[in-house]
Amino acid sequence: MAIPAEPSPAMPSPAPAAAPAQPGAAADLPRVTAVVPVRNRHQLTLRCLEQLAQQTYPNLRVLVVDSNSSDGTVAAIRTAYPQVRVLAAGDDAYWAGATNRGLRQALAQGSEWLLTINDDAVIAPEHVERLLTIARAHSCRILGSQINHLDDPELIWSLGTFTTWGGAELLRLGHHGLRNSQLEPVVARRAVLPVDALPGNGVLWHHSVLRQIGLFNDRLLPHYHADSELVMRAVARGIPAWVTPQLVLLNDFSPRQKQLPQIGRAHV
Repeated sequence: MAIPAEPSPAMPSPAPAAAPAQPGAAADLPRVTAVVPVRNRHQLTLRCLEQLAQQTYPNLRVLVVDSNSSDGTVAAIRTAYPQVRVLAAGDDAYWAGATNRGLRQALAQGSEWLLTINDDAVIAPEHVERLLTIARAHSCRILGSQINHLDDPELIWSLGTFTTWGGAELLRLGHHGLRNSQLEPVVARRAVLPVDALPGNGVLWHHSVLRQIGLFNDRLLPHYHADSELVMRAVARGIPAWVTPQLVLLNDFSPRQKQLPQIGRAHV
């Protein structure tokens, strides 16, 4: 049974075009905005921002969306990375609501591409630049990264997600549990692979996708599988989704790392 979707939220109109820049300037390149939802993990957040600051792609902006952290996250960001804009989200935002807050702001500011990424992700300095290069070379409006385990970087957690309608496992992580060396050569060599869905960590979205189909369904899917549903919604409306095995994002999958934040009261 398909997951019901909320009506597509109204999208802000594109920002006016910037004044022409000198040839070779960063402003000549498509603007990419990384949206990072955070809550009470200031050490991880600072590690993430350090990696984003080291990216080789010159026209990258970063938006952090903080869900009412009480551990000094916002102060730490403003001290270490004063150029990073921090938006506020409420306790009830969770991943989908906080990410939507950042996406709306990035769209209103005219970003052509948007990168959804979590604060516990670990990426190489060329990750954003290569992800954008692959997306543009292969006309991908949605492109995800391969995700491996941080504590075992050769172990694959996900190379895309696939659906099995009518089966016991609706969503199946692609190549989950294999090592990089166990990927079939025809898969490992591909620049992009088609998928049914994607984890939202390390996904590059062209702005036109979000303007066409809306944002994450933060009411029905506040924390888990809002990413899967949005990609499935796009595919259902004729927008293919892809993943690249050429770029690996490392993520911490320990139980403690992935527990839901405690905010002091029950939620539906």
